[in-house]
Amino acid sequence: MKGIDCPADLRLLACLTCVAFPFAATSQEQTDAPDFDYGEFGVVFENPVARDGYLSFGAVGRAGLQYFEFKERVQDEAGFYWVIEDRLINQWADGSRINDNELNVIARLDFAGDAPGHTSLNIWGQFANSLGGNTAGQFQSDLGILSPLNGGNGGPDNSVEILQMLALEHITADERFRFQIGKLAMRTLVNLNRYAHGDSEMFFSPMLGNNPVVPYTALLGNGIFAQWKAETWYLSGVVRAPDVETGLSLEALQDGNREYVIEAALQPAIPGLGYGEYRLTWSLDTATDTQSEVRSLSASFDQDIGDRLGAFFRYSVAKDTFRAFRERTAIGFQVKTPFGFRYDRIGVGVWQGDPTDENLGMERGFEAYYRAQVSRAFEITPDIQYIANPALSGADSEVVFGLRFRLVL
Repeated sequence: MKGIDCPADLRLLACLTCVAFPFAATSQEQTDAPDFDYGEFGVVFENPVARDGYLSFGAVGRAGLQYFEFKERVQDEAGFYWVIEDRLINQWADGSRINDNELNVIARLDFAGDAPGHTSLNIWGQFANSLGGNTAGQFQSDLGILSPLNGGNGGPDNSVEILQMLALEHITADERFRFQIGKLAMRTLVNLNRYAHGDSEMFFSPMLGNNPVVPYTALLGNGIFAQWKAETWYLSGVVRAPDVETGLSLEALQDGNREYVIEAALQPAIPGLGYGEYRLTWSLDTATDTQSEVRSLSASFDQDIGDRLGAFFRYSVAKDTFRAFRERTAIGFQVKTPFGFRYDRIGVGVWQGDPTDENLGMERGFEAYYRAQVSRAFEITPDIQYIANPALSGADSEVVFGLRFRLVL
């Protein structure tokens, strides 16, 4: 594909906006085949009214229930959906700590009309703040660890505002084909995993919950996405202009650099196990003035094992990547309804990463978390990570303790 340019119409993308589908299923609760998977963005489709927790919080809990019922009425009558999500990750290790807060504001408007299919307009704004003056990148550096320990701000600034998504989506009437155009959030489109994505409700470390190898997860840009879904498989493709701008920018489009992603997946229902998704993702970033061409290949598998257990496997490798790791392997599982608590989750995973810098040694890690659904809208998640052979220090290992608070309104 090298040398292929996107259509000129891509220059109109900055006027458009991203991803939504009114019938998407919640990934963390779903055991049957979902219509489409949106990763972290799937929170907008959840219905907290159907949930319960340990505590009701009295009058506050009753007011919260009235708020969620009001949201339901607005969704049913006006086709307008919104979520305000705040997650605070606190982590401690020998000699360093971090308090990373992330506020996500997600909204979706479904357009009503006589035309066949479903059309939606969506926006996702993210506001990240490193409290106490220590960023995620500095936290890693203090410990001599190359692997990201959470998905927070890795840069030097204590505060970052990101327009993650702003685009249109159309789903055909037969619910087989979907098309998106606008500012695309790659983490909601490709290389997803039902049991290991993001750091808001599952694992803290992107070594398990994201992809620290492929370049497209680090870039934000305008583009087009298309997916054809059959009964037990789908095929997806993305063409976009890689852009490090956090808002709407046309510079990358004008420069002519392109990023191409193709994903193929099987979605079988295996007798005796359950539903699974097996994705293979290939990407190409064309060369720029400052970066050579980057090719990558990723695998992301997740499989139900009955109603109470889910397993996952993730692998990625890249050539000439600018990311910290050129290869990563991860495997783990999630326990559903532990100890009889329906909405709680336990996750356990191990990983290893081969640094892009050949002078650095392989890092390996282990992570375990327990997500407790305290109330309809509030979760508390204790977490522990063990990192063997930190690549940037002479230590044998480091242990990182974590505590996450998550509020979803």
